[in-house]
Amino acid sequence: ICKQLEIGPLARHLFALRGKSNKLWIPAGHKLEIHEKNKFEFRLRFKPSSLKRLKLIDSNAYNYYFHQVRCDVLENKVADIVYEKHKRELIGLGVSDMYRVIVEKQIPREVVEADYKKYIPKECIKRHSFFIKKPIHNALARISGHDAAYVKEQYLNQFEVMAPNYPYEEYKALMDKNLPDPASRILLRVNPSEVMYYELDAHNQWATLCAIEDLCSISIGQDNTVEVSRKSGIPSYLKFSTNALLMSFVSALDGYYRLAVKWTFNLCRDIITPSLEKLHKMKCHGPVGGEFSYAKLKEKRSNKSGTYILRECEKKYNVFWLDSCGKDHKPRTYKIEQLSPESFIISESVQTYKSITHIVSSFNDSEQTLYLSECLPPSEYDKSPLLICAMTEVCHDVAADEEIITALLEGEPRVIPSHQLQIYKANPFPEKNSKKVTIGQGSFTSVYRAMWRVTKGKKLEAAIKVLRDEKSRYAREFFELAGKWGQLRSSALVRLYGLTVSPTVGMLMELIKLGPLDVYLQSKSAQSIKTVDMVEASACLANALWHLEENGFVHGNIRCRKLLVHVHSDTSFIIKLANPGLFFYTQSDIHWLPPEIYDNPEESRRSTRADVWALGTTLWQIFSRGAVLPVNRDIDSIKRFYLSGKRLPIPAGCPAEVYKLMTECWGDLSRPRKQPQAIMRDIHQILYQIYHSRRNHAYATVFPKSFSDRELTDESEIIDNSLSDCESRASSIFTDRTSLPWDDPDDSAAKLIQFNDTDNDAEEELSLYLGRLAGVEGIGDGGAGDNLGFSCLRDATVDLVNSLNESSGHNGGPLGQMQGIFELDADCNVILQGKIGQGFYGEVFRGILERDNAKDIEPQLVAVKKLKTRAVEADLRDFEREISIMKTLNHPNVVKILGVISEPEVCLVMEFVKHGSLQSYLAIHRENLTHKRLLEIALNISTGMDYLGRQSIVHRDLAARNILVSDDSTVKISDFGLAQVTGSNDYYILQTNRDLPIKWYAPESLRDGKFSPRSDVWSFGVTMYETFGLGEDPMLPGVGGQQGGDSAEEGGAALLAALERGTRLPCPQNCPQIVYVKLMYPCWHLQSHLRPDFAMLCNEIRDLITQY
Repeated sequence: ICKQLEIGPLARHLFALRGKSNKLWIPAGHKLEIHEKNKFEFRLRFKPSSLKRLKLIDSNAYNYYFHQVRCDVLENKVADIVYEKHKRELIGLGVSDMYRVIVEKQIPREVVEADYKKYIPKECIKRHSFFIKKPIHNALARISGHDAAYVKEQYLNQFEVMAPNYPYEEYKALMDKNLPDPASRILLRVNPSEVMYYELDAHNQWATLCAIEDLCSISIGQDNTVEVSRKSGIPSYLKFSTNALLMSFVSALDGYYRLAVKWTFNLCRDIITPSLEKLHKMKCHGPVGGEFSYAKLKEKRSNKSGTYILRECEKKYNVFWLDSCGKDHKPRTYKIEQLSPESFIISESVQTYKSITHIVSSFNDSEQTLYLSECLPPSEYDKSPLLICAMTEVCHDVAADEEIITALLEGEPRVIPSHQLQIYKANPFPEKNSKKVTIGQGSFTSVYRAMWRVTKGKKLEAAIKVLRDEKSRYAREFFELAGKWGQLRSSALVRLYGLTVSPTVGMLMELIKLGPLDVYLQSKSAQSIKTVDMVEASACLANALWHLEENGFVHGNIRCRKLLVHVHSDTSFIIKLANPGLFFYTQSDIHWLPPEIYDNPEESRRSTRADVWALGTTLWQIFSRGAVLPVNRDIDSIKRFYLSGKRLPIPAGCPAEVYKLMTECWGDLSRPRKQPQAIMRDIHQILYQIYHSRRNHAYATVFPKSFSDRELTDESEIIDNSLSDCESRASSIFTDRTSLPWDDPDDSAAKLIQFNDTDNDAEEELSLYLGRLAGVEGIGDGGAGDNLGFSCLRDATVDLVNSLNESSGHNGGPLGQMQGIFELDADCNVILQGKIGQGFYGEVFRGILERDNAKDIEPQLVAVKKLKTRAVEADLRDFEREISIMKTLNHPNVVKILGVISEPEVCLVMEFVKHGSLQSYLAIHRENLTHKRLLEIALNISTGMDYLGRQSIVHRDLAARNILVSDDSTVKISDFGLAQVTGSNDYYILQTNRDLPIKWYAPESLRDGKFSPRSDVWSFGVTMYETFGLGEDPMLPGVGGQQGGDSAEEGGAALLAALERGTRLPCPQNCPQIVYVKLMYPCWHLQSHLRPDFAMLCNEIRDLITQY
């Protein structure tokens, strides 16, 4: 129809068919049967953001809309226009229309006047038939000098004033509010920007159901019900009397969403736009225009040779444009015409092709003028000219969102004019550090809080670092630093927004309101900043250093004061590394400089190895809670201290694993320092595999109806006693054990902080101070604080050795400092090494599997799972069940069992999966993970779970923490500690009370303790939320008490109630909506039999992968 009316491809999506009798709209893709005798109206259904925009886009579409409005006015079909209120305006519209016909069709005025009933609304004629002719004649006589286009514009402007909401749609429905009362009868109204409703029985005011931009997905039930999901995570449930009514309503929401928010996405999988589906398969854009296409090629690929964009023509149907970048990195446009379903031609070629795919595959030679190697497909984040219903006006200042900031930061740092800035002449960090120096005031620069008006109506609070007037000679170095820092993109770094050059030279930066970490640690109590918080801060710092190394940037000034506290909550402690600033090295930097550059400290500006040493000292400072390292009167004594191989002692309360990492950053004379990526890997391993259960309280007790109070009491006591003590292993360096000889040549650990009788007095003074510094934070008032000396340092070493021994599964005795050796069978031994993780009842260690009779075979890295020291009999039964299940499994996406050790204790020997948990992997690689890579991970998991289901196994603990990453293409399901074999009924009923991962559990599991492959599907959906949220904790919106602890029962009840009300996890930030709608949301159907099975999910994921 659009072709026939010459309405172009860009405007055609505004139009639709409406039933003439029932006034219901036909959704896109609806197949009209030949025998259907209904008559349809072709109408503009979706109103563009402005009529001026519509006129620019397509004059024929604009004219059609004018005639549609004109007919509705004549037929009294505009509900907002009431005769009593608008009678003068209605007659005025009629007269304007008569004048338009006179001008446009060159018909004499007398002829048009005689036929006035064709132009005046029927209601006006009905009420004024005897008195209307003379006013019409007089009005027409006064009009002159205007063309038809102007008259149409004025007609529509007047109409807009009379009926500003035209053409809205209204539908009657029932709305379920999840209350005991029956569903409410409502009237729904769909506008271009929102969906409103009015309760027919309550006679309340109109209320907003949902803004169009907040829509997430729409699901259609079998009984004419609709679930409208919003970004808030709380859906609305509507029921319609007929399917036709339902489909008309849903297609209205889908249309406005496509035309205002995401043109490439259908909200409902039951209403798919055929033309959009076809474009997806071709990786072809809609009619976006050449300007958009050229800009995207430059932005996304810098006009790389061989990259191209395929797009529909904006003016003609069956015509496509191919924009391709040549060897000179300039884009050129080629025309493709479709002559018939299987006949295509391209400009500059006489050949005929069967399809566009055929054309693309024919130009894969890099030596040809037209070379096609990489297609840039359409993205749901494209802000293209296709969003013709999107509002463009901003009427007041609001906080600039992430998209705007990200767009501004693409490419070089920008120069920000002074009129966009307001500077607050107050320090953003009013506290003073331990040296009584105001934070933010350096020798070269001063820092102030600022307000940046980013764009019209958008503002952003920021910090500005200003170069002091007396230091203006360093402007060149200042700009060089800004230029390099401005190119870095990492969430672990304080962002640079831009530069100011007038009236003063400055850097505009991200404002981190909680200020420098050293001051923050000094000012907060040990209770408010826990060990896990400091581990997480260390992980942020490691991320920052790795990103700097990847981009060839040496910081040279990594210090605790250069770390700014971004977030501190019960579940998160995030810090960011600031730029190094302008500085000179002084004697106070000695502890952060590696010994090999003492003669040339400036080398630290060019050495990543020096950054690694500084990171180690900064970690030490973090775990010493911001303590200030001394600058001794005799600087040479400090140099001799480090040059002799001595290192700072373990801080009070510092986990042994973290101190070991510090020593690896410092290195020694015989070993190289650790690489930044390895540091990041190891600190994340500590954070996510050892502390994850403390941080997120992933496991909490579920209370099925069948449990007795006695069972709950007994079991809960056992659970409390079995909590991990990993945080207290190295909690004090003060013990009564001081007898370990320091000159023992076999004591490798003691060499870290070794002293001998030849040390001079200055070194003794330094050692005394360092010992006091490391321990005083953990003592409190009084105690041994004044009696620290060599014995304190010896005790530190003894405790470190004992802590490492405990983590290897040995507790004292003559072999306490040796690695444990376990016999797997007659020919195999397993040598146990350090701990790499822990579960509910077990701990996992890294080990080496050696075969006695196979000298040519290299020792194999393995993972060894054993029970915790204080495990109870029930834990042993669970462990034995886990072993029996794993023995039966053999699949590439399931961790493989290698054997079982029976003596001296039961241990499970498994393949070692080198990249650790998916939870850790997501945190480490979040900057580089593509949607396609995440989908491949999802396919691995669903394939493995499909296999488990066919083996009649319910996992019951599917989560990102229990998925292990083998390599870039393979992940494996692990931790079968809660797994069960189902019976003939395909489900398992929980028999005993225990701690369970409730945030990953389906409602039937929380309510009745019932588990099946379908409850695993629910957990898979939550795991996908973690995956595409890049490790985000799955906290249900508006539900407290999900963290376990004393209120676990109340938390579980609140979680279940919310799930039964229909609350679901929202779409994660930056997750494609199509992934959320097709992959996650269906897994969370309240009725378990309506959830997809894993075989269906595998197929869905494969389809999604083809789109990326």
